[in-house]
Amino acid sequence: MSILSQVGLLVAGEVADIFLKAGRAIGTIIPQCTIEERARDELAITEHPIQTGAPITDHAYKLPSTVTARYGWSQSGAIFNLTSGGILSSDPKDVYDQLRMLQENRQPFQLITGKRTYDNMLIQTLEQVTDKATEHALAVTITFKEVLLVNVVEVQVVAENQADPAQTAPVVNKGTVQPKPVQQSVLSSIAGFVGG
Repeated sequence: MSILSQVGLLVAGEVADIFLKAGRAIGTIIPQCTIEERARDELAITEHPIQTGAPITDHAYKLPSTVTARYGWSQSGAIFNLTSGGILSSDPKDVYDQLRMLQENRQPFQLITGKRTYDNMLIQTLEQVTDKATEHALAVTITFKEVLLVNVVEVQVVAENQADPAQTAPVVNKGTVQPKPVQQSVLSSIAGFVGG
């Protein structure tokens, strides 16, 4: 194959990745083939037993979303990187290394599936299968899990506004404090007398 035809295939693969496969993305990695995507949104509903009757439910909260997807890559086209605008690689081994690095970095990324866009996702499991059909390709099953991020705010409460300032007030520097002798209990005195 001539260099000109190789460049033509590379450009054609890049154009196909931009226009045809831009509907799905794992961070900046675009899957060449999506075999299956399973999304799960779950609500935890608390239950408390009561003296008689069924348990009562008084609270519910959303669990992190999970997505399990099966993707494939082959050497048939280039892998296009959305952030740098360049070609990453057409080798499935390189794509697998990029997926492993994305998992090891533990930095939340955006996952775009056929039905929804998920923010703050991490790769929980990355499973790769090599058999006679996928010897020269990459077939992976990835489980993504959402990371629920919160903003922490520190609030200073004035001691006068607290219910029990002696217990809940912040630590205050009172200078040097002389230790007081500890009184000995009757039980420890007897134990010391018997043991001594």
